[in-house]
Amino acid sequence: MKIKAYGVGLYKKEHNAIYILLCKAMNSKQKWGFLKGGAYENETPKQTALREFQEESGICLTTPFLEKYFEQKNETKDVGVFLANYAKIKGIEKYFHSGELREQYLSLENSQAKFFDIEHLPKIKSKQVNLVKDVVTYLKRR
Repeated sequence: MKIKAYGVGLYKKEHNAIYILLCKAMNSKQKWGFLKGGAYENETPKQTALREFQEESGICLTTPFLEKYFEQKNETKDVGVFLANYAKIKGIEKYFHSGELREQYLSLENSQAKFFDIEHLPKIKSKQVNLVKDVVTYLKRR
């Protein structure tokens, strides 16, 4: 059975630039991706995205913060993310320092989570490369 993973693509606009939050898993070889994880049985994509985002960042969001949905279908695992606007989330600044998720909120699954300018992205995980491209294209047009 194919794995379904969902997460949140947190973005922010700052100084005429657009940034997206990406993480690097502990077992990753320098490749980055959105904060996401596998769905539980009887869990909706939005429920999975919110739960996984909180587990991996400590940030508790609710459904009204979720915006447009993007998905990349792959042979073994489909990955989907809902966008969320940093500027609309009250008190979110406390989770970050210099664009990086503070260590006390970082999941044990990830070695790092930080914002990247969409014009200067790191190497992206293969199961998310088209997903990230679609998100970037969309954000540039907004």
